[in-house]
Amino acid sequence: MSEEAAITQAVEERPGLDTGALRKIRPKVLFYRFIAGALTSLAAGLLALAFGVRAGGVMLAFPAILAASLTLIEEQEDSAEAREDARGAVVGAGALGLFAAVAALCLGAMAGAIALALATVAWFAAAFLGYAVAWLRPGGG
Repeated sequence: MSEEAAITQAVEERPGLDTGALRKIRPKVLFYRFIAGALTSLAAGLLALAFGVRAGGVMLAFPAILAASLTLIEEQEDSAEAREDARGAVVGAGALGLFAAVAALCLGAMAGAIALALATVAWFAAAFLGYAVAWLRPGGG
Protein backbone atom coordinates (compact mmCIF):
# COMPACT_ATOMS: atom_id res chain seq x y z
CA MET A 1 0.00 0.00 0.00
CA SER A 2 1.45 3.39 -0.97
CA GLU A 3 1.65 6.22 1.50
CA GLU A 4 -0.73 9.16 1.05
CA ALA A 5 0.94 12.42 0.02
CA ALA A 6 0.67 15.45 2.29
CA ILE A 7 -1.67 18.30 1.39
CA THR A 8 1.39 20.52 0.95
CA GLN A 9 2.76 18.22 -1.76
CA ALA A 10 1.69 19.39 -5.21
CA VAL A 11 0.41 17.28 -8.05
CA GLU A 12 2.02 17.74 -11.44
CA GLU A 13 -1.04 19.22 -13.18
CA ARG A 14 -2.07 22.85 -12.61
CA PRO A 15 -5.73 23.71 -11.90
CA GLY A 16 -7.80 24.12 -15.05
CA LEU A 17 -11.31 24.06 -16.50
CA ASP A 18 -12.61 21.16 -18.57
CA THR A 19 -16.01 22.17 -19.93
CA GLY A 20 -16.47 18.72 -21.46
CA ALA A 21 -16.51 17.25 -17.97
CA LEU A 22 -19.71 19.19 -17.20
CA ARG A 23 -21.65 16.89 -19.52
CA LYS A 24 -20.39 13.86 -17.61
CA ILE A 25 -21.84 14.91 -14.24
CA ARG A 26 -24.49 12.46 -13.11
CA PRO A 27 -27.76 13.71 -11.56
CA LYS A 28 -27.01 11.63 -8.43
CA VAL A 29 -23.82 13.64 -7.85
CA LEU A 30 -25.69 16.92 -8.26
CA PHE A 31 -28.33 15.68 -5.82
CA TYR A 32 -25.67 14.94 -3.16
CA ARG A 33 -24.19 18.40 -3.57
CA PHE A 34 -27.62 20.02 -3.42
CA ILE A 35 -28.48 18.16 -0.20
CA ALA A 36 -25.14 19.13 1.40
CA GLY A 37 -25.72 22.77 0.53
CA ALA A 38 -29.34 22.71 1.69
CA LEU A 39 -28.42 21.13 5.03
CA THR A 40 -25.66 23.70 5.61
CA SER A 41 -28.08 26.54 4.80
CA LEU A 42 -30.68 25.02 7.13
CA ALA A 43 -28.09 24.78 9.92
CA ALA A 44 -27.13 28.43 9.33
CA GLY A 45 -30.78 29.47 9.55
CA LEU A 46 -31.35 27.50 12.75
CA LEU A 47 -28.20 28.97 14.30
CA ALA A 48 -29.37 32.46 13.34
CA LEU A 49 -32.73 31.84 15.01
CA ALA A 50 -31.14 30.38 18.13
CA PHE A 51 -28.05 32.58 18.59
CA GLY A 52 -28.53 35.63 16.36
CA VAL A 53 -27.64 36.66 12.86
CA ARG A 54 -23.89 36.81 13.51
CA ALA A 55 -23.73 33.13 14.39
CA GLY A 56 -25.86 32.23 11.38
CA GLY A 57 -23.78 34.43 9.09
CA VAL A 58 -20.60 32.65 10.08
CA MET A 59 -22.16 29.35 9.03
CA LEU A 60 -23.14 30.83 5.66
CA ALA A 61 -19.46 31.37 4.95
CA PHE A 62 -18.90 27.60 5.21
CA PRO A 63 -18.36 26.08 1.78
CA ALA A 64 -21.53 24.01 1.88
CA ILE A 65 -20.74 21.56 -0.85
CA LEU A 66 -17.03 21.15 -0.15
CA ALA A 67 -17.28 17.98 1.91
CA ALA A 68 -19.59 16.30 -0.58
CA SER A 69 -17.50 17.48 -3.52
CA LEU A 70 -14.20 16.27 -2.08
CA THR A 71 -15.67 12.87 -1.29
CA LEU A 72 -17.06 12.49 -4.81
CA ILE A 73 -13.83 13.71 -6.40
CA GLU A 74 -11.82 11.21 -4.40
CA GLU A 75 -14.18 8.41 -5.46
CA GLN A 76 -14.23 9.39 -9.14
CA GLU A 77 -10.67 10.66 -9.58
CA ASP A 78 -8.12 10.05 -6.82
CA SER A 79 -6.80 11.43 -3.54
CA ALA A 80 -4.39 13.77 -5.32
CA GLU A 81 -7.24 15.55 -7.13
CA ALA A 82 -9.24 15.85 -3.92
CA ARG A 83 -6.15 17.24 -2.17
CA GLU A 84 -5.74 19.89 -4.89
CA ASP A 85 -9.38 20.90 -4.54
CA ALA A 86 -8.98 21.10 -0.77
CA ARG A 87 -5.92 23.32 -1.22
CA GLY A 88 -7.93 25.57 -3.54
CA ALA A 89 -10.75 25.73 -1.00
CA VAL A 90 -8.33 26.85 1.71
CA VAL A 91 -6.98 29.62 -0.53
CA GLY A 92 -10.52 30.67 -1.47
CA ALA A 93 -11.74 30.64 2.12
CA GLY A 94 -8.82 32.79 3.23
CA ALA A 95 -9.50 35.29 0.45
CA LEU A 96 -13.21 35.36 1.31
CA GLY A 97 -12.37 35.88 4.98
CA LEU A 98 -10.23 38.89 4.05
CA PHE A 99 -13.09 40.24 1.91
CA ALA A 100 -15.43 39.97 4.91
CA ALA A 101 -12.95 41.64 7.26
CA VAL A 102 -12.31 44.57 4.92
CA ALA A 103 -16.04 44.98 4.24
CA ALA A 104 -16.85 44.89 7.97
CA LEU A 105 -14.23 47.55 8.71
CA CYS A 106 -15.09 49.84 5.80
CA LEU A 107 -18.88 49.66 5.41
CA GLY A 108 -19.61 51.89 8.38
CA ALA A 109 -16.81 54.32 7.62
CA MET A 110 -17.33 55.10 3.91
CA ALA A 111 -19.74 54.80 1.02
CA GLY A 112 -20.91 51.25 0.43
CA ALA A 113 -19.70 51.06 -3.18
CA ILE A 114 -16.19 52.15 -2.17
CA ALA A 115 -16.12 49.74 0.77
CA LEU A 116 -17.20 46.83 -1.42
CA ALA A 117 -14.70 47.81 -4.10
CA LEU A 118 -11.90 47.80 -1.51
CA ALA A 119 -13.06 44.45 -0.16
CA THR A 120 -13.12 43.04 -3.68
CA VAL A 121 -9.58 44.25 -4.36
CA ALA A 122 -8.46 42.66 -1.08
CA TRP A 123 -10.19 39.41 -2.04
CA PHE A 124 -8.58 39.35 -5.47
CA ALA A 125 -5.11 40.13 -4.07
CA ALA A 126 -5.40 37.41 -1.42
CA ALA A 127 -6.72 34.86 -3.91
CA PHE A 128 -3.98 35.62 -6.44
CA LEU A 129 -1.27 35.55 -3.77
CA GLY A 130 -2.59 32.25 -2.42
CA TYR A 131 -2.67 30.80 -5.93
CA ALA A 132 0.87 32.01 -6.59
CA VAL A 133 2.17 30.53 -3.35
CA ALA A 134 0.35 27.22 -3.77
CA TRP A 135 0.80 26.56 -7.48
CA LEU A 136 3.14 28.99 -9.25
CA ARG A 137 6.20 28.70 -7.00
CA PRO A 138 8.90 26.27 -8.12
CA GLY A 139 7.80 22.78 -7.12
CA GLY A 140 4.28 24.03 -6.37
CA GLY A 141 2.56 22.11 -9.12
